[in-house]
Parts: sequence; structure tokens; C-alpha cells
Amino acid sequence: MEFFYVVKATQKSGKQDATVWFTAKSEARANLMLDVVLEDAEIETGRGKDYARPIRTNFPVVNELPPEGEISFTFTNYYRL
Repeated sequence: MEFFYVVKATQKSGKQDATVWFTAKSEARANLMLDVVLEDAEIETGRGKDYARPIRTNFPVVNELPPEGEISFTFTNYYRL
């Protein structure tokens, strides 16, 4: 199954929203992979951090998807999620 996540930046942080997607066997595995990707990118989420908790969204059907497993900070500039 494909999992697509949006990680919204807070207004105070001045940073751009992030998106990431990947394929996983289960939702539990997807959550684990998401934690690893965010930790590798040094993105902290939650209350009082620069980013809100990740939100799983419907998988967009577009030609310009970011590479699988890589965080994109420009995808939300071109597409509204």
C-alpha cells in the first residue's frame, strides 16, 4: 500500500510544509518508516515544535511526485492537498 503524508509547518517557524510518500505492507510499518525519515531529516513534530504532527492524505495522482522515501519541501507549492 502507498502512504502519503503532509507535515505542516507552523506559521512561527517560517518553514515550508513537507511531504513524503512510500510503500509499506501495513500502517504500522508506514508509521515506523515515517518516524525514521523525519528523524533523518532532523524534523521534530508535535506541540511546541516547528512542524505539526504528520497527516496521512489520499495518494495524489500526478506525474510530478517526489521520489519515494524522500522529503519534498516544494510539492505543496504546486499542488493543494
